[in-house]
Amino acid sequence: MKIDMTSGKPIHILLQYSLPLLAGSILQNLYNIFDTAIVGHILGKYTLAAVGNSYVPMLIINSIILGIASGISIFVARSFGGHDEEKIKECIGSVQTLILFVGIGLCILFLVFARWIFVFMKIPDDIIGSAAAYLRIISLGIPFLAIYNFYSALIKAKGNSKTPVQCISISCGMNILLDYLFVAWFRWNVEGAAIATVISQAAAAGMSVLYLYRYDREVLMESPNNKWVGSMLKLSITGIVQNGSSALSMFFIQGIINTFGVNEISAYSSAYKIEGILTMPAVNLGNALCVYVGQNMGAGNWKRTKQGLRDCFKIAVVITSMAMIIIWAAAPFLLYLVVGDEKEVIRVGVFYLQIISITFPLCVSLYLLTNFLRGAGEIIYPLFNTLLELSFRTISAFVLARYLGFIGVLLCRPLSFIVSTISLSQRYISGKWRQHCIKTGSD
Repeated sequence: MKIDMTSGKPIHILLQYSLPLLAGSILQNLYNIFDTAIVGHILGKYTLAAVGNSYVPMLIINSIILGIASGISIFVARSFGGHDEEKIKECIGSVQTLILFVGIGLCILFLVFARWIFVFMKIPDDIIGSAAAYLRIISLGIPFLAIYNFYSALIKAKGNSKTPVQCISISCGMNILLDYLFVAWFRWNVEGAAIATVISQAAAAGMSVLYLYRYDREVLMESPNNKWVGSMLKLSITGIVQNGSSALSMFFIQGIINTFGVNEISAYSSAYKIEGILTMPAVNLGNALCVYVGQNMGAGNWKRTKQGLRDCFKIAVVITSMAMIIIWAAAPFLLYLVVGDEKEVIRVGVFYLQIISITFPLCVSLYLLTNFLRGAGEIIYPLFNTLLELSFRTISAFVLARYLGFIGVLLCRPLSFIVSTISLSQRYISGKWRQHCIKTGSD
């Protein structure tokens, strides 16, 4: 089903589009929690620490792929909003080119440099072997990630958010079953968890291809071309830099955390995944807003985009309230489900979640304002703001860790949310983004 976001009540359209995405994201994150729980309960905290460190380079991989997918969505959404069918067809060939080069290129890169990545992160010697083995196997699934995410970007840009969710939901269910089979029954150790992930990624890619074959076959028939690759990558820059810089910042911060010991490593990686599932509604609402703004920009309805932003903030009040209540009421229990009866790991993880929850309203504002500006066609300022936020986060982690120890590391992300939200709010209030809208013909 395609959704035309250029008419109708914005709040209803945004919910209609974002709720299926949210369902899929929750399933993905539940898989991450389940995967962590299996590793933590069955293989122990040392293996959990290895997988936790592997999450950082995986975050870099996902940041690049999701950033490009976001650029594809914005570019195609504008063409769809402007009813430019010929341009949409040309876009498809450029997507085929990106799948080939990005998927295969990243796969080779991380296969070759897996061990060196963890050496640079100062990971403890007794877990570096497991971490490198896990990452090498995961790297084999990168081409499947590219296929699923780039084809899903084409599908979602036309307003269909349900089909990608259905694909990823089945994939996640398969992943959970294979995880338990390979790790708990076959005792394949950390390699079993990685193999389960790659198989499920291949399934998601296969299902997206099958959908296109049945309902939009011309997508698969289009030959690769370079016509719009540059334009898509230009719109992807903010997403890549935002997500990639966040991953790179996490890379350095994880290196600091690794100096404190296995308990801190396990606590941080487990709590971070719990945080991820609680903030996922905000992430998906931001993605919906980006497509909404892109379609309305393509149709010349830039004033309508402001109402969409206001409605998103109304929804965000409910999201942040629920997330904060869950953390303060159930954080110890959630961490127990993930890591088992590791009291020190749970204590540190709960402390982190309580600190980060206080700035959830700022975190949500950051997602919404960034995606609003990106959907409107802004590139430079969201890029600048991302670099500002992550530079502040990384530098403050090094400084605060020196004077406050591990607590200082936990404070760096909440403080960076404050800086970033102030910067983005100033940009929106200034109205300068409106001048960019007019230049794109949206007046």
